[in-house]
Amino acid sequence: MLKKRLNVLFICVCLLLLFSMTASARQLSVKKVVQNTDVKTGDSVSIALEFENPFKTSIPVTIQDNNVLGNNGLDIQCYEYTLPDKPVMTLSYDFPIQAFSSGDFTLDTASVTYTNPDTGSQETIQSQPLQITIKQGTSSGQQQGITSIYKCKGVSMQSTSYSSGSSTSISINSGQHQVNTPPPQQPDNVQQTASDMQNLKDEMNRQQQDYKNMQDELKRRIENNSDFKRMREELEKQGYSQQQEDIKSESNDSGTFDYRFGKGNESANITGRMNASRMEAISKESSEDIKKLQQYIERNATYQQMNKTLSDKGYNLTDKKIDTKSNISSFDYSFNDSQGRIASISGNVTHEGTIKDISLKEPQEPLPYWMMIFLVLPLLGVYLYKKYRTGAGIPPAQTPVPVKTDHREEALARLEAAVRMFNGGMQKEAYSEASCAVKIYFKGTLGINELTSEEIVNTVRESNNRARVEDVKQCLMLCDLVKFARYEPNPDDFNRAVEYARRVII
Repeated sequence: MLKKRLNVLFICVCLLLLFSMTASARQLSVKKVVQNTDVKTGDSVSIALEFENPFKTSIPVTIQDNNVLGNNGLDIQCYEYTLPDKPVMTLSYDFPIQAFSSGDFTLDTASVTYTNPDTGSQETIQSQPLQITIKQGTSSGQQQGITSIYKCKGVSMQSTSYSSGSSTSISINSGQHQVNTPPPQQPDNVQQTASDMQNLKDEMNRQQQDYKNMQDELKRRIENNSDFKRMREELEKQGYSQQQEDIKSESNDSGTFDYRFGKGNESANITGRMNASRMEAISKESSEDIKKLQQYIERNATYQQMNKTLSDKGYNLTDKKIDTKSNISSFDYSFNDSQGRIASISGNVTHEGTIKDISLKEPQEPLPYWMMIFLVLPLLGVYLYKKYRTGAGIPPAQTPVPVKTDHREEALARLEAAVRMFNGGMQKEAYSEASCAVKIYFKGTLGINELTSEEIVNTVRESNNRARVEDVKQCLMLCDLVKFARYEPNPDDFNRAVEYARRVII
């Protein structure tokens, strides 16, 4: 009977320990929020995700999220992002959803997948669903469709679908993320068929599989490299185990890599670059190696003497930097004093503990006041001599009066020139001239010499004049279309761009 009770007690203790270990494990948390709560039809709704990161390190995540309000919305099929090493941050989708119709809507939960740095295992967390009420406004919302975004594994795709068709913009790249945002179109102008959409999805899947095969082949070449094998075996002998790998492939035999290892509270990594199957650079670094090098440096007699010299002058150690290399590593210790002056002790240290080329750098002391007086007095004497010897002296030079320019008239003149260029067959040049007219106008009104399209839109957005913001945005977006090789200029788009520009300038 006593033995049975002991067994039950042992099982309870084990379960309690297991529960406490599970409860103490840290996790990311995510919350879906809407940045504007009083929403009416015709308003723009901005959705964001708020993250709490307890790990004090950057975390790569993969996001799936679906936000649809009536016939308008954003469908994030796959989105790769790296959370910064901040305890709290907000990720805003740069794609506001226009409230199309009134009513109560529920946005789905967002799903976030990541690798837990504490456990090394992959975890998935979810946000709460979000309730949004859209009130009837003075104007009806415009149908913008449901935009689907895929941005994972080096493949970027964006497509917009409507109830009567779809409009699609796609950019597929290996190793880079790129999303081209198409201008909003009315469903009546959309010609894309369901067959075209399926072909695009098939192409995306093929590109994704090709990228995965390329990445797997590069991984195989990296892990078969003799230097990589040796470094990994050294870490494994020290008790480290691999936790993560980050391989960015450019081809099946070229790219960069970062393998991360862990052992309790200690961490290590092997990083480098392979080019055409040849290892261009590879290095191994562990927190234990850094601590050992710090001990070598700080026990060195020359370092201790330099450190004492700075301490006696009121300097305090503020930062330690050690750049580890294969045979010899460089170090740089930074110091600050109460007056904000900066000093440093730098040099090299071998893995056996030998300190080389150690040097102390201090800021130059300012000249004594009495020496500054001796420097200023001769200059003052020369100035007074010239002034009183020449009497009234030479009259001051006339400052040229700046010529005032009417930027509105100049911008309108450039816009008319753009129309003449388009009618004369210089169509692509006409788009650029129309964009230049708008930028000249804002150059005069804002007083800034060079402005990009994005900077102009962001500046005008601060005025809270939605109609003006939309005119500027649509004009510059239509003008920028000519930069794409596959775009064919046409009178309808150009006339719209000119009309938007004229409303902005006048």
